[in-house]
Amino acid sequence: MKTLDLSVVIVNYNVKDLILICLRTLYQFLPDSVAVETIIVDNNSSDGSCECIKNEFPQVVLIENKDNAGFPKANNQGFEIAKGEYIFMLNPDTEFIENSISILMNYLKTHRDVDVIAPMLLNTDLSLQKSVWRYPTLRTVFYETHYLTGLLAKKNYSDKDFSKPFQVDSFSGAAIFFKRSVFDVIGMLDETMFWIEDVDFCYRANKANLKCVYDPETKIIHHIGQSAKKNYNISISNQVVNKIKFFKKHYSSLSWFFVVLLSFYHVVLKIMMFGVLSPFKKTYYRKLKAYIYTLLRVFNPPKGIS
Repeated sequence: MKTLDLSVVIVNYNVKDLILICLRTLYQFLPDSVAVETIIVDNNSSDGSCECIKNEFPQVVLIENKDNAGFPKANNQGFEIAKGEYIFMLNPDTEFIENSISILMNYLKTHRDVDVIAPMLLNTDLSLQKSVWRYPTLRTVFYETHYLTGLLAKKNYSDKDFSKPFQVDSFSGAAIFFKRSVFDVIGMLDETMFWIEDVDFCYRANKANLKCVYDPETKIIHHIGQSAKKNYNISISNQVVNKIKFFKKHYSSLSWFFVVLLSFYHVVLKIMMFGVLSPFKKTYYRKLKAYIYTLLRVFNPPKGIS
């Protein structure tokens, strides 16, 4: 099997306009010196995404799933056929503004001790997006449940200089660039960890003594949360239940038990809040239904996409 320099793997779900921007800017800034393949795994989109991709980007390898397989499983489908020496796991709602691929690739080539890196992410208005995190703890879950996020500044590395590279616990799966050899050490994404698969991937990498580094030398825009708006049941339930699954997988039984209780308390509060607000806005009603849907899964999280 011929090896390329890079495989870009993108999972798409009903964000046609955004993935077209992503691909256009990817190829706009792609250097001729890099041998690259782009693999798109579509999770049964109904917005005409696949047809548009085929028409405008016939060079793309397109896998069309017959159902929504979820983000980690679909990424793994792409990883399994990827031929690149490096892998770029990229969200469809990202937009390139410079030659990020060469910068990221050169960083790994010149820093042999680093295995996984991520660029600086920007919001749509070009402000800095919080995209690096320390691992979740009981304290952070407690504070988040009680809306005390102001006490969690260090969770997002507020003590670091974001103009310089630094080693991190984990970063957003919107744009993660890594050596293919990482798979040989820790395997691919955990398909049961939908919505927290990026943190789990970095956790396993760090535990295996692989080095994860945030690299602000290049910036990519991330139009965050567009796919999530399509289905609140999936986005809300998985934000809750996959934190539970992460604690069960990596922490003590006692920590996991307290996270289950905190999550149940959090969901009940949300049901009460959106129950009051639901008559006034359709979005609130949709979120109320999603939290009721989530409540049934707190004590029995599904193995994959919820």
